[in-house]
Amino acid sequence: MGWSVMNEISSILAICGACISFYIGAGFATMQEVVQYEASYGSRFLIVILVAAAIYLYTNISFATNGNRLKLNRGGDIYGVYCGVFGEKIGKCAAMFFDYFSAFFCFMSFVVMCGGANSTLTQQWGAPFGVGAVTLTVLVVVTVVFGLQGIVNALSKIGPIIIAMILLVSVVTSVTGWGNFAGNLTKIDQGTYADVMQQVGGGNPLASGASYGGFVILWFAAFLSELGAKNKLKDVNIGMLLSAIFIFFAAGVCCVALIGHIDATAAADIPALVLAEQISPVVAVAFAIIICAGIYTSATPLLWTAVRKLADEGTVKYKAITVLAGAVGCGIACFVPYKELINVLYGLNGYLGFVLVFAMVAYDLRTKMSLKHGVENETAGIDR
Repeated sequence: MGWSVMNEISSILAICGACISFYIGAGFATMQEVVQYEASYGSRFLIVILVAAAIYLYTNISFATNGNRLKLNRGGDIYGVYCGVFGEKIGKCAAMFFDYFSAFFCFMSFVVMCGGANSTLTQQWGAPFGVGAVTLTVLVVVTVVFGLQGIVNALSKIGPIIIAMILLVSVVTSVTGWGNFAGNLTKIDQGTYADVMQQVGGGNPLASGASYGGFVILWFAAFLSELGAKNKLKDVNIGMLLSAIFIFFAAGVCCVALIGHIDATAAADIPALVLAEQISPVVAVAFAIIICAGIYTSATPLLWTAVRKLADEGTVKYKAITVLAGAVGCGIACFVPYKELINVLYGLNGYLGFVLVFAMVAYDLRTKMSLKHGVENETAGIDR
């Protein structure tokens, strides 16, 4: 096997790992988002997974393809590309909205990470509520202010480890809970757990799948557009496809495990730890540590992205906004229950992110027709 092939495989695996690390945050690692988006739909959970997977694949292929074709200087310029279908004036306004809202969404997602840290430390070690959020905020603020990028780079490899740990716990507990699976599906469908289990989508699995696929669009837009511009398109798309297989296969196995043990997981803030406890307290402790590391690696770039939109890195203004944003986010997480944070913030942003899909489809169809007739009208909405 030649060096070029080895380098290509290494690049694909690196992109796959980056996509997984970016996708995996407090919600997925704790399995709380899996409960709300998928398991809460009982026998219809596969519909949610398929819809979300389809949106994930289409949008990310579109981001990477257009980023590569247009060689965008900045990942955020992709909003101008898609929103150009609305005309010059409306397109620029829409692009500006999505560009700034994506930064605001990153801040709100940081708040969710703080909530996940709170619940993890409280549920696993009995820490006073608030300790997790404060500890995470201090670590993230210090990292963002002083640029301890080496730590983040080292810990960013935690994404594939979390997926492996989730699969291990889910497969084992799927087997132990399989005898209850069919009966519990019926209970969920009948609304037995409706009072204790939050649900996104208002009972419509298509809406839940659209929201689940939509809430990460605003995370991945700039990220994959820039990856596409700076790497071989084939490597990016293969890496992203592999990440989708791992992520949504893991989500499906999680659903089987969660439903098999729904009596214990329905009301839990951190369902993943409930499942891990079914195997061994040692496994639960190890999983809690990995969850915390995963939350940190997700929370750091989220806060950095939000702050970087308002100030240049390294300036006094940048450092002041970082401290203030961290404190505000920590405060919100200490007063709003974790399950409510995921239900409201992820759900709302998912629907808004899905709005962008309509602009993407219109742009991609128009571009395909233009290229077919030898015309490239592709810079609408971009200030070069």
